[in-house]
Amino acid sequence: MLKDLFAKMRGTKNWPEVQATVRIVNQFEEPPEDRYELSRKLAEVTAYLDPKGEHQCESITVEDSSLLYDAQENDTFTVRVNPEHLDQYYSSEAARRPY
Repeated sequence: MLKDLFAKMRGTKNWPEVQATVRIVNQFEEPPEDRYELSRKLAEVTAYLDPKGEHQCESITVEDSSLLYDAQENDTFTVRVNPEHLDQYYSSEAARRPY
């Protein structure tokens, strides 16, 4: 929810939408930093974006509550890309889902 609020403040609603295609999903578990924390299940999703007619490969780390955690190769999802800085992007599908 905070990521969505931060995205609105950055003006991502005005960024053009592009379709990203999943190429690799690498699921892993991050160990806790101390004994009072639980481990986190994460996935690194590598996808191709095509914001200006050229392929750009990006990796997104998502939590197990994200829609992209169980993504498969060739799945597509929507990404908003900053036209001024193509390395800045936002995807609500990569954000944590509320329980």
